[in-house]
Amino acid sequence: MQPIAVAFVHGIEIADPDFAATPSRLLREGFAKAIGPGGPDPDEALVIEPVLWAPHLQERQLQLFDRMYPDSSRAGIVEVLMAGVKKVNAGSQLALLALAPAAITPWLPGLNALRYPGLRWVMVHFVGDVIAYDRGPSPQNYAAVHAVLAQGLARLSRRAGENAPLCIVGHSFGTVLSSDYIYDQQVSVTGEHDLVPAEVRAEIGTSPLAHGDTLTWFYTLGSPLALWSLRYPDGEFSRPISVPGIGVSEHHPGLRGEWINVYSKQDIFAYPLRPLGREYARAVTADQNVRLGTWPLSLTPLVHPYFWSNRALMDCIGASLARGWQTVNTPIRSQHTPKRGRPRGNRAHRGGLALVPPVDAAT
Repeated sequence: MQPIAVAFVHGIEIADPDFAATPSRLLREGFAKAIGPGGPDPDEALVIEPVLWAPHLQERQLQLFDRMYPDSSRAGIVEVLMAGVKKVNAGSQLALLALAPAAITPWLPGLNALRYPGLRWVMVHFVGDVIAYDRGPSPQNYAAVHAVLAQGLARLSRRAGENAPLCIVGHSFGTVLSSDYIYDQQVSVTGEHDLVPAEVRAEIGTSPLAHGDTLTWFYTLGSPLALWSLRYPDGEFSRPISVPGIGVSEHHPGLRGEWINVYSKQDIFAYPLRPLGREYARAVTADQNVRLGTWPLSLTPLVHPYFWSNRALMDCIGASLARGWQTVNTPIRSQHTPKRGRPRGNRAHRGGLALVPPVDAAT
């Protein structure tokens, strides 16, 4: 059996090793629902690897916060905030509402150096990631984060096979990291520019999967990639990555790639990508609006963390991967079992998520 390799890439985040637990579970359930009774074990058909890059930046962020708030009680506040974020990652809307008072309170006991310590903690962690990642005059963080992504893909290569079809599911800033990583690989292979740092190349080795050559599905959830166009002079942001990767037609000729960009109209961090220009209109299969959360949270920008835990969304991705799994495994399965029909339980046919209308899905 040829499994499908799935990489979950988190966005601006704390170092939460369990950030992918909920989407992994929902994705496997969606895959099983789509493939139907008697299908493969989702744990074997989908080889999932969470890519946790936050620890590389978090230590310096904590040090900065410590310098700003040298009060003895700050550690307890930080622990409360981090515990709340982990609950949000698991899909809890109540946890986000519980965090709000700590975030907007101008003064907390023991944290007297600067007002709004909760919001400052958010700024240090979340805005700090974007600032630290900049490839400008000091590219070490850029290279280090990409090395973590390369390590994750290399692990997938060893577990699923170096030519396994690859699915990347990125959220928020993780969509930018993933796009940059694949872009560097695709430009470098042409010989036009060598954009891949040496430490990243060392982690990749010779694996086509780790190079991104077998990238077949790219799902960008709550992506701010459109904002990245502001960093470049006119025309320099007009070259999106290519999906599928260059190795898909060779290793899995029956597969068609898709890039689905999923956003919510309420989410101020997420934007459609096809309006960026003709190249993006061709590269991105669809911009798909989804409704996230339950009332009243669903009417606010606070829906941004809840793409991961949206069951309807993960069902759609699972259905696309189920069709892909059937395609790459049909020659093997036909020798042993009767060929089954199309995956069931989802309307995402002929174009994946693009054909699924916005749905209400409680997170």
